[in-house]
Amino acid sequence: MATVEREITIPATPAEVWPALTQSDEVSVWFGADVELDVRPGGRAVFRWSDGTERHAVVEEVEPEHRLSFRWLEAIPSTRVEITLDEVAEGTRVRVVEQAAFAVRATAGVAPAPRWPVARMAVDRRAAVRGSAPELAAIDA
Repeated sequence: MATVEREITIPATPAEVWPALTQSDEVSVWFGADVELDVRPGGRAVFRWSDGTERHAVVEEVEPEHRLSFRWLEAIPSTRVEITLDEVAEGTRVRVVEQAAFAVRATAGVAPAPRWPVARMAVDRRAAVRGSAPELAAIDA
């Protein structure tokens, strides 16, 4: 199983960060796509980019203000994303873990290339919550 992990600390509470992960309009800003998100176990998500690309996901777990996990439906290999929020002295640590289960297709050279704009989300949330955006290094795979 291949895993990509990224984390960043945002100077805001988990309650202030949670909407960036769960409200369609805020997720749209984070992903740079039009997003429809039903945040409940079994809920569906649709991500539509301006180039016509569309991806679908299903929500697996929701622990308000702590954890959200979903699975990309079209991903080969199957890809699961888990986002956790942990309160720390500096604010909230946002951790994104994407796991791809490699099977037969992995031998054919199929590998995930996830890119998580966590830093962009952090800048957007901090600007909204605190009124100013910090200088942050991008965290991408």
